Amino acid sequence: MTTLAGRGTEVTSIERVLADARSGAACALVVLGEPGIGKTRLLSELSGRSTAAGFDVSTGRGSELEREVPFGMVVEALDKPFAALDNQVLADLGQQRLAELAAVLPSLAGRGENQASSLGIERFKFYRAVRATFERLVAFRPQVLALDDVHWADPASVELVSYLLRRLVPGMVFALAYRPRQMPTLILDAIVHVAQEGTLCALDLAPLTITETAEALGERAESSIVESLYAESAGNPFFLEHLARTARCGRSPSTCRPPHGKQYQNDIPTPLRTVILDELTGLDADTLTVLRAGAVVGDPFDVDLVAAIAEFDEQAVLKYFDELVASDLIRSTTTPGQFCFRHPIVRRVIYDEVTPSWRMLAHKQAAHALARRGADLSARAHHVEQSAVTGDDEAITLLEEAGLAAAPRAPVAAAGWFEAALHLLPKTGEQQPRRLKLLVSHANALADAGRLHDSRHVLEEVLESVSNESRGAWVQIVHMIARTDHGLGRSEEARQLIVRALDVVQPGSVDAVTLELALAENSLVRRQWEQSICLAALAEKQAGALGETAVLNLARSLLVSALAHQGDAAKARVIANDLAHDMDSSDDLLVPELLWPLANLADSELHLDRFSAAARHAERGLKISRATGHGWLVSRFLVAEAAAKLMLGRLHEASHAAESAVEVAQLFDSDQMRAAADGIHCWIEIANGNLPAALAAGRAAVEAVDRSPGVRYAWLARAGYAEALIETGEYERGREAILATGGLELRDMPPAARPYFLQALVTVELAAGRIDAASAVTRRLEEDSAQGLSCAGQAHYARTRVIAVSGDFRAAAEAANRASECFDAAEMHVWAARARLEAGRALARTGDIGSAIGEFEVAHSIFRDAGAVRLASQAAQELRAFGKRVRRRLDINEPDNPGTLTERERTVADRVAQGYTNREIAAELFLSPKTVEKHLARVFAKLGVASRAGVATAINRRTEY
Repeated sequence: MTTLAGRGTEVTSIERVLADARSGAACALVVLGEPGIGKTRLLSELSGRSTAAGFDVSTGRGSELEREVPFGMVVEALDKPFAALDNQVLADLGQQRLAELAAVLPSLAGRGENQASSLGIERFKFYRAVRATFERLVAFRPQVLALDDVHWADPASVELVSYLLRRLVPGMVFALAYRPRQMPTLILDAIVHVAQEGTLCALDLAPLTITETAEALGERAESSIVESLYAESAGNPFFLEHLARTARCGRSPSTCRPPHGKQYQNDIPTPLRTVILDELTGLDADTLTVLRAGAVVGDPFDVDLVAAIAEFDEQAVLKYFDELVASDLIRSTTTPGQFCFRHPIVRRVIYDEVTPSWRMLAHKQAAHALARRGADLSARAHHVEQSAVTGDDEAITLLEEAGLAAAPRAPVAAAGWFEAALHLLPKTGEQQPRRLKLLVSHANALADAGRLHDSRHVLEEVLESVSNESRGAWVQIVHMIARTDHGLGRSEEARQLIVRALDVVQPGSVDAVTLELALAENSLVRRQWEQSICLAALAEKQAGALGETAVLNLARSLLVSALAHQGDAAKARVIANDLAHDMDSSDDLLVPELLWPLANLADSELHLDRFSAAARHAERGLKISRATGHGWLVSRFLVAEAAAKLMLGRLHEASHAAESAVEVAQLFDSDQMRAAADGIHCWIEIANGNLPAALAAGRAAVEAVDRSPGVRYAWLARAGYAEALIETGEYERGREAILATGGLELRDMPPAARPYFLQALVTVELAAGRIDAASAVTRRLEEDSAQGLSCAGQAHYARTRVIAVSGDFRAAAEAANRASECFDAAEMHVWAARARLEAGRALARTGDIGSAIGEFEVAHSIFRDAGAVRLASQAAQELRAFGKRVRRRLDINEPDNPGTLTERERTVADRVAQGYTNREIAAELFLSPKTVEKHLARVFAKLGVASRAGVATAINRRTEY
């Protein structure tokens, strides 16, 4: 058969994608269709043409029967090519990235001086390392990563595929083949994202026509054999090939019937299954046993494992392999001693054909053989799960160990191994303590995998199983469930659970105090700050009397957090000082009991103008999380770190923390995490001057809040997006979004956060010419100015702007100076520079040009060093107006800049930075979308970025101030 018959258009598309990648574009290619439609053959064509064109090609395939083995597809695709990385690439990656790669890829095991993250919640670091490796490889040769049968990918590989799709590498083709109906939603969502970015080529394969069928068979279209086979195959190339094979052997497929009464299953039509089974009729019993053993081992499979299952020596197995290769049921691979099935469908049919008892025994023999070989736990666990019986202690232990080993990188696989172990463990008797331990491990793995609803369900089973004698453990599980509910935005359900639990514990006991603190935490989440203060104060007193240090620290941290949120800054600072002293005095202590107190303390310090302390405590929380393997609070620490460094003007570090928080949140089904991470990311991008990225992050945060209105950081999501809208000139929409946080009083927002967004309302009112309204908002700021330095600074800054509009520029300059002094005292140097910018403008209007230039120069220097691009540009414009030269970064249009953009590329890049889509750019510039895509590919390559947001940042940062 001519296997590419009818695929001329698709081959042309492949050539076009390869040409785009050679020119530096980031390209995604997806090949989709029903089983047997020709996806694998087209990917093979891509690989062959890529190799001929000078690309490096890496290939992998999902395996239907091994979907629980973590990173199976990824290891197959990347292990060999990454093992061949030269020393320069390895050095450029750095020790931390190399350690992340070594934690997954066997060929790199032991490489990297640093230790990979042990937290399942930080598995995105491995994904970053993979992408960084391809970024370095494309500097030498263009790359193709082609993954087949992605619908069968294991969950860990699915996450990596989704990550790479959303962050395509310029100069690389990322190709996927899959069946649409079985494709994981995570990848489908990423494919939609790529399509919106304009970098996707989708090949949806249709059945062959009768003319194409004739071409494939090498026959005339009007011949009876073509008509018969076309009608039987419905134009499916794989089915057609097998029908033609049967016809050539003189057999009639209609007479074949599958054994054991099997019907249509696994997306394989019964007639096709019948045709494949008919190929087995000529095999003798020993050859058939070897073939079945290969189906059990996997695809591909090794000689020695097949020999162990079939109970033949390896020489005999090789002889049978020769016969199977000759009949084209299996094929040799490029690895000596390794073979694969002609097609995954062939393997599935053969696997289904064997009896359950034979299959179970074969898996057991495979597990024993792998143990003798010293294979990794996941490979052994796959076969153990298929062959173990209830009460098999050795199997339970191995599955538990496999789960613990998989948890840091593949928590979904870990949850599967724990669940398998639980199925084998008796539910009653002396095994109950072991069962409870496994259930908790299962719940933690599910939580790390982002499946919080499933984790909560397992924790409920734990709660029901804990005996009355273990009341302390029961209370801890109640607390875990309540915190899970908080993460899911179900604060009322959490409250009801805690109240019911309080009814059954001894008043005044440690258990009761623990539950009271859980209730205080719940009140804080529900923004009932007075109630939270009362509960935390009572718990603090009781914990002190009981002498429970860990409970006391948690009580104090919740009390200071509630006070800070309620607005009683004076009391909060006293408690925060004492708690911080105690926390810092044990700085070398890395125990999980400190995590929640540190998280609450860092959060409180953000509201108390203690930004350096907040950053320090967030960083320590992350250090303890990584050292102890407790990942639940990582997102919260990252958000706190990002917020603190934003206020301190360390915008690059703030961006890095916020991006990590977003990547963690994307792995979870927690809208609480998403609202907080995207909300702070939005705010930071506003400060960076990247308004398209700020708007995108703000929209994502608001979408999370719309799904779960009760989340704790709903105010941050809505207000951050509002400020992004205001900065882009959409004043009234921004005003509406701010007022959605509790009306003019901003009731849903913590008092310490209100000044920042009242300032945004001042901007709206002044832009609309509503001076009286702006003055009214300013008076509200002044009423709260005693709360802290940042509040006082915001009040003076707002007054500066209102006075300037009235024309009293001398008074405006004085108010601006007071604002900058307050902000500097709070270490908010970027905000101080904004006040200096306003002071300079006011001084210039008074005629004091020398003082004005001095203010502009200081402001420009601070903005430039912080990376606040738009603000630096504003300060530079003011300086140029007075004939001052401005120190600037390299202009992307300078001839000596290697990243120089042509005039057309710069025009395209500017519109990308303004948020235009490819279609909108094409329409405005009278170009085709494909031409825009090519220009954008060159922009990506010259600027060294991989996304439209990256173009916006590069344009803003490199353009002359």
